[in-house]
Amino acid sequence: KLVKVGFWTLIVGCIITGLLTLSALQQSRLPKWDNIVANDSISTSQSWDYRKAVEKSRRSAVRIRSTGIGFWSSSATMTGTYFVAQGKPYVVTVHHGILGPCWLITIDHQEAQTTCKKFIIKDKARDYVIMELEEPLPNRTPMKIPQDLPSGLHSWESSYSLLTNIIYTGYPNTLGPLTLKGSVAGYAPEEYLYVFSHAYGGASGSGIFTKDGNYIGYIVAIDVGSTEFGVDVLENIVIVAPSFNVDWSAVTN
Repeated sequence: KLVKVGFWTLIVGCIITGLLTLSALQQSRLPKWDNIVANDSISTSQSWDYRKAVEKSRRSAVRIRSTGIGFWSSSATMTGTYFVAQGKPYVVTVHHGILGPCWLITIDHQEAQTTCKKFIIKDKARDYVIMELEEPLPNRTPMKIPQDLPSGLHSWESSYSLLTNIIYTGYPNTLGPLTLKGSVAGYAPEEYLYVFSHAYGGASGSGIFTKDGNYIGYIVAIDVGSTEFGVDVLENIVIVAPSFNVDWSAVTN
């Protein structure tokens, strides 16, 4: 019995020593940068559905560059949301960033790049453009239309309720993709939302998602108002156009 007890004590001791050694080795390992910057490197302090929404936002965000025609032509950089409908690749973004023809627009993320094939809709009044792409963009996961829109009247209305949590990913100041969070703060004239978050030049066109992963709008501007002290720019009050004003039937029918 003494021999058996000594044997099992030795075995248990070896297991404990091995686990402690393994734990020490894991603690001493340095992280790999590729793992840190992976699209699914999202804080585990958030709920599962919230992390999935963040992942959807990050994987569908693309940077768009538009150039005008002419000697004095300028260029613009903005953000768009990559999506598929009826098996074809598209991007939805703001109209005010489109400076020239479709063939002078590039859509990219890191090293991957594609171009605009044709405009499906250019709606200046509601400030959005849907363009079909020449080819799918590698390393991007498109959202799906109409699956990733709110479904039913109650879902649409609750998506725009005050203090509804939102997520967006964009390329402000050509940086990014950067992911920010916020909440619905109020309602602006002409069917726009005020969202409490942050936005800067280049973030126009960024897709707004709820924590359930529904695409509910796109950024069009930050608030600029006149006061007794002059013009104030509120970079933390973001103006968002609701996605129910987009004519999705142009790509789903």
